[in-house]
Amino acid sequence: MSDQLFKNFPKLQYTLNTGKIVTIKDFFRKVQVEKSAQDTLIDYLKYEILDGERPDVVASKLYGNGDLHWTLFLVNDFTNYYDWHMDFQTFETYINAKFPGQSLNAALTSDIIQPPTYDTSVITEINPTGWLKDNKFVVGETIISSLGKTGKITRVEPTHKRIVVEGADTFETPEHPATETVTGNKSAKSFSITSVTEHRDTAHHYKDAEGNRRNNGGVGWTAVSHYTEESEENEKKRTIKIIRPGKIRQVVAEFERLMANE
Repeated sequence: MSDQLFKNFPKLQYTLNTGKIVTIKDFFRKVQVEKSAQDTLIDYLKYEILDGERPDVVASKLYGNGDLHWTLFLVNDFTNYYDWHMDFQTFETYINAKFPGQSLNAALTSDIIQPPTYDTSVITEINPTGWLKDNKFVVGETIISSLGKTGKITRVEPTHKRIVVEGADTFETPEHPATETVTGNKSAKSFSITSVTEHRDTAHHYKDAEGNRRNNGGVGWTAVSHYTEESEENEKKRTIKIIRPGKIRQVVAEFERLMANE
């Protein structure tokens, strides 16, 4: 039934966790046109996804037909298969791919980016204003440490006083702060490393006891890492809306009717 339903949907490529690439139908965008019609018709229940339960497994458990997994995406705010709740192993793979590399942390924002400065002693015909351009690390440049380590900058985050680097060398938290410096090969900007953190474990934001959020830390503010933020978002996806099993045939029939009129 669902195979016939998808025959007129545009195709897209989807990579399975195994790495195999399959072609599926991008019906998720199209059904949003009929979202209001769905909501007047569907009787919802809540369902908690167990670790490792795929959409087809849930559909088979609920409706006796794994092909009806598309209805789970239809009634939730999912735009593709990646919005489905990830089990631990899948999540670990996802988080490491999304936040690769290490964060080299500095003491000051000015260690990462130095705003333009004014100096009357440099006023010339070439620079009649006296303003010196800002000095900052550049995404894509190579950094070289005083201990001979290298890496490529993938992110520059002055608000968090850090740069994120990837490369063959692994940095470690300096035994004595300010004993290891890094310098950009293009910007010539330098700073002394105060600590080293895996990118996924660096601060995404900070929160206080009331749950308020902000970008900078301070007294009373606790860091929330990228890992924790992504994990909490993933956990929210564990509980989904489902169509009441007794209503599934009616909903599918109505959906087919709506799509037939497109």
